[in-house]
Amino acid sequence: MINMDVRVVSNKNVIKIIQAEIAKAVSHTVDFLNEANISHKQIKIIIEKTKNPKFGDFTTNVALSIGLKKERAFLFASEIAKRLQNNKYFKTVNAVQPGFINLRISPLLMRRVIGEVLKKKDKFGKSKRNKQTWQIEFVSANPTGLLHIGHARNAAIGDTLANILAACGYDVVREYYINDAGNQIEKLALSVLIRYLNLYDQNITLPEDSYHGSEIIDVAEALKKLFHERYTGLKFDNDHIIVASSQEEILKNEIKRFSKNYLLDLIAETLEKFGVNMDIWFPESFLYKNNIIPSVLEKMKDSIYTADNATWLKTTLYGDDKDRVLIKSDGNYTYFLPDIAYHTIKMSRGYDKTIDIWGADHKSYADRMKIAMQLAGFKKEQLEILIMQMVRLIKNGEEFKMSKRTGNSLTLNDLVEAIGKDPARWYLVSQPMTTHLEIDVDKALSHDNNNPLYYVQYAYARINQIINKTKRKSYSFSKEFSELNNELEHELITYLATYEMTLNKIAQNFEVNILTLYLTNLAKTFHAYYAQVKIIDETNEQLSEQRLYLVKAVGQVIANGLKLLTIKPLEKM
Repeated sequence: MINMDVRVVSNKNVIKIIQAEIAKAVSHTVDFLNEANISHKQIKIIIEKTKNPKFGDFTTNVALSIGLKKERAFLFASEIAKRLQNNKYFKTVNAVQPGFINLRISPLLMRRVIGEVLKKKDKFGKSKRNKQTWQIEFVSANPTGLLHIGHARNAAIGDTLANILAACGYDVVREYYINDAGNQIEKLALSVLIRYLNLYDQNITLPEDSYHGSEIIDVAEALKKLFHERYTGLKFDNDHIIVASSQEEILKNEIKRFSKNYLLDLIAETLEKFGVNMDIWFPESFLYKNNIIPSVLEKMKDSIYTADNATWLKTTLYGDDKDRVLIKSDGNYTYFLPDIAYHTIKMSRGYDKTIDIWGADHKSYADRMKIAMQLAGFKKEQLEILIMQMVRLIKNGEEFKMSKRTGNSLTLNDLVEAIGKDPARWYLVSQPMTTHLEIDVDKALSHDNNNPLYYVQYAYARINQIINKTKRKSYSFSKEFSELNNELEHELITYLATYEMTLNKIAQNFEVNILTLYLTNLAKTFHAYYAQVKIIDETNEQLSEQRLYLVKAVGQVIANGLKLLTIKPLEKM
């Protein structure tokens, strides 16, 4: 049984306390500040975990950050370190070349770290609301088939980023843009009609560029079940359904609407099972029904001109290599124009930041869209477009290329069936989104430390086992943690102290893989610690209780991190 005095926690977390103490010391180094011609209030103090725990728990480069010459930077660091000696929050403070300051925290701060985790529990690492609302548009696959594994990576990255941003105090809006007004919907309707007619024994072959997935047959069967022979009289040519009367137009639109909605329901169901729930589903067709595009053209008229019977946007004004066509000479819109209209709508809603997550094939298009939004009157920093590389599934050293069920590209459902939802969520965000990703099925299913998710889950399960063994014995939260002198104990506490800082870093650079790396390193350190020490030592109750509370705090942070990844922490394995 664990009893804890929750009064140990102040309003400041440990990183902020360290920063405040360093800032106080810096403010007294007047000679160095005058030499650099800078006020202590202008200095940003960055705290990082040391790469090697034998040098201390934390390090700062504050002495190197104000532009002093090399030898003076080290003297500045030495002066700061001197002023931090005998500080109640630090056990040791050392200046090292060329000007870093390494700090080992005192038992007082160790207690504060552990106490903060155990008091806040699942709220540990979460920041107060910052009154900003950020919108993330992700996945946004055409409603013409099932989600493939590229969409799976997009979904995992987008949803994990949304979770982390919410933990960092942002209100987050998840949005899916439905491309339901282009030629792809015409092609979908034709594909479904042909499969529908096949069900009435009409021997018709799908055109090569139609949609061939088995889900199209599912749509056709559902159409037949609901409407029977209603559409058997429709005709078509190579690429579209022929409309010769208003009634045929009605029938065609019914097929389009039914097919789109059927597949959208499948997409939404797949995402929900994957742990992703969208707040807004925005259809492209809304732009046409509400005459949004002409109003956007009017708004941007000063950046638009006509040449060669086409309408152009002056994207070269902001560095594009050429201006871009909005309306072709035949009067049809390019894909760029409705996309601009959609972005104009969502950026006009008042979000503090709008984020898109796109595939690598859209990189140049992303630069173009950012320029278009500037020409539409929005600030450059309001729109962030993240580019994501491709993903492959590997088994026995060979790539899976085709889905057994659909005969097409591997789907998100195939991935989940192969390795499970939680491993899929982990591996899809485990590498920087700018790198190509390979998911090894054998590795993802293995039960050893070659599988990082298993390694993390095993750490959590092992900690729960330790806690359960001590339930019959009462431990009180220590007034200090002076018995924790092991380097691995200090490293674990340092990881706990930097959890919130890690989340805030992701909120700034959008690199969600940092969280999986953090959890892997935390678990690795815990396993090393578990192998090295006896956590519950019947001959030393004070040491046992301090170690017990430490590992309980480690388990809490592992659970918190996994939940941000939408992964269930396993209490038993």
